[in-house]
Amino acid sequence: MPSKLTFTEQFLQIDSLLRETRSYWQIRPFEHLQLPWTENSALCHYVSDLSSDQIEKLDGDDKRLRQAISPLIGTNLDIIEPLSCITAPKLDAPTWLKAGIKGRKLQQIESFSALTLNTKSPVLEWCAGKGHLGRLIAFTQQRSVTSVEWQPQLCADGELLSLKHKVNQRFRQGDVLSDEVNGLLQPKLHAIALHACGDLHIALLTKAVLAKTQRITIAPCCYHLIDEQYYQKLSQQAQSSELQLQRSDLSLSMQQTVVAGQRQQRHRATEVAWRLAFDLLQRDIRQQSHYLPLPSIRQSMLVGTFEDFCQWACDKKGLVLVDKSKLAHYQQRGWQRRELNSRIELVTHAFRQLLERWLLLDRILFLEQHGYCVNLSEFCAHEITPRNALIDATLCPDRSELNHVSGD
Repeated sequence: MPSKLTFTEQFLQIDSLLRETRSYWQIRPFEHLQLPWTENSALCHYVSDLSSDQIEKLDGDDKRLRQAISPLIGTNLDIIEPLSCITAPKLDAPTWLKAGIKGRKLQQIESFSALTLNTKSPVLEWCAGKGHLGRLIAFTQQRSVTSVEWQPQLCADGELLSLKHKVNQRFRQGDVLSDEVNGLLQPKLHAIALHACGDLHIALLTKAVLAKTQRITIAPCCYHLIDEQYYQKLSQQAQSSELQLQRSDLSLSMQQTVVAGQRQQRHRATEVAWRLAFDLLQRDIRQQSHYLPLPSIRQSMLVGTFEDFCQWACDKKGLVLVDKSKLAHYQQRGWQRRELNSRIELVTHAFRQLLERWLLLDRILFLEQHGYCVNLSEFCAHEITPRNALIDATLCPDRSELNHVSGD
């Protein structure tokens, strides 16, 4: 059933909650050597007593996790309006058109494309890659598609595929963050973006509203991939909020994945333990009690030795690894810290969907303020991708005609 709350009311409710509970989620778990909520003994005892299996199960069920943490902090976290999952009929496309698109990605593309119907306007595909989404829409809906992509090789590959399959799709190589693509956004157009990251989908929204593009359909992703250290709020409501979000805060909204393979889980566990172990080592080397972040690493490094990892980390941070005799001790403590880290993260994860909804609503309210009628729904099942929220906005003749979020 439809929500009884407007988008503004939902935003203000979530914003108030996030501001009041900042001490529980606006932290960096890696920096802590003990549970950071010592004043809340009930919460500390609860997370300390959980087994690894219990943590894993809770972490995989956001609603249950919010309900478990709520009484321990005296705040009801279960206030997120449920979204409807629109099951539009999949458009019939031949197998050869979908060749080369991997499983979950293909499911996402098919579900997203099915929700772009009800108009014959030309399509502008933002951050298109090889244009798989645009090609499917061009073929199944007989619409002209312009696919914008920054990497020349992906444009070339996409052009070859569009010629091979004889679809009305052309590619434009360009940087969507620059002004060079502004002319592509026109009023009588349907702009789409499936999982364009951070600044990339924000650029589409800001440029499209200036061009008064008729329809905008996006599934946002990677909110933390922004150029600025602090998130630049879009809507008037967000700009009026005292809540300030850094890139590290935005990462919390992304800390949810579909079930990973055993090899991937093992690598992730090793990486976390080794990073936490090196943190203890660098504190002793530098004689400073501050966390020292490391850059991303290649997966291949995780099948090497802990000593190799520490040497790489020291090289990156300009440190000298003199005494290697205690590395096994640090490695053991790193695995112990990983257990602590998983308990701290579990509490912060109770807020990840709240933060993501705050970010989605900021985008929706921005569109409403520019005269768009907006719907928020899920375009596919959570098991296909956790980033399954779809913002569908149409320029409406009456600015007062604002839709509400759909419920189950």
